[in-house]
Amino acid sequence: MSETHWIRVWIAFLAGCIGAFQIGKAFASLPLIIAELELNLIQAGLILSLFSLIAAFAGAGFGLLSDRIGHLRTALTGLAISAAGAFLGATAAGVEILLLSRLIEGFGFILAVVTLPSLISASASEKDRPLAMGLWGAFMPAGIGASMVITPPLLEWHGWRGLWNDVGIITLVWGAILLLTFRGTTKAGKLDLGTRDLVANALRLGPLLVVAGFVCYSSLYQSLTAFLPTMLTTEYGMTLARSANLGALVVVANVVGNVSAGWLIGRGAIPWKLLTLSFVAMGLCASLVFSGFTEPAMKTVAGILFSAFGGMFPGTAFVLAARFAIKPSHMALMAGLMLQGAGIGQTIGPMMVSSVVELSGSWNSANVIVAAMALIGLGSALLLRKRS
Repeated sequence: MSETHWIRVWIAFLAGCIGAFQIGKAFASLPLIIAELELNLIQAGLILSLFSLIAAFAGAGFGLLSDRIGHLRTALTGLAISAAGAFLGATAAGVEILLLSRLIEGFGFILAVVTLPSLISASASEKDRPLAMGLWGAFMPAGIGASMVITPPLLEWHGWRGLWNDVGIITLVWGAILLLTFRGTTKAGKLDLGTRDLVANALRLGPLLVVAGFVCYSSLYQSLTAFLPTMLTTEYGMTLARSANLGALVVVANVVGNVSAGWLIGRGAIPWKLLTLSFVAMGLCASLVFSGFTEPAMKTVAGILFSAFGGMFPGTAFVLAARFAIKPSHMALMAGLMLQGAGIGQTIGPMMVSSVVELSGSWNSANVIVAAMALIGLGSALLLRKRS
């Protein structure tokens, strides 16, 4: 490819951001849902964690499916399924239908986001591909951050059920835009793609190290962004609105790191060095957030720096995913593997942190988990020295 089709890159990136609205909408509306449907904390937790669980179990499989049947077709199918889940959720009279709808939304979301990086990679020139893939790495914080800004007025206007329908409609509309933008530009993968290709891609040290890094990164990121607002409210008496706004600022800061990583790699930066910097900064900043001696202002600044430097990891990881794919048509499989690592980390990280804090009665004890995840991630980055 001689030049980058930036319109296609942005359309695919925004499709991922809109997909992430399905996650962000639940963060904002969960208190209303708990009150209306009389949910317990376990049920509320499932509403938030189902997407991560699906990614943890099915990311690579969905990527393999996408490489087999065609990337555009899979992305459109995923967006349609996700929208259908949102429409179903808007009708829920009880927790059973709501959880079913979240399951459907999650399957559609994962199906789309393992595929969209392939469309972005194919739309970028060799020179611009690192920047384009770094941009893609920001889809989750950008989408969730935008939804945290957009959803409060929509909730005031017509409640959480109206919000569910809004997100479904937006997802379908953007799916139509994606179809018009990419129609005729992609081809289905070869039908002989199968288990042998999965093994050939996955059972190599390079991809496995990136997946391990994703587990550590997601454990750290999900734990800090989930618990920082709670910590500021319960320990320091900050209002819910203020702590939520600061939490949103921390989430959005992640975009800076993602885009910076792609830009730096495009200008000669070495990926393993960026990954090393990312884990060192995340470990140090997270330890300040969870330490008992830091004040709210320092915790907030440390959280923002944690997220910004942390964003270098996914931004770099998706660049490496494009490099590690044995064939360009296997990009979705590699993205699925990365997403699977992220899903595992998002699932186990908050559980480990909440468990040690519950046992000890102190947020400071979370630094045991922080140190372990940061060191394992740092080790995976250093081992990538000769492979990236």
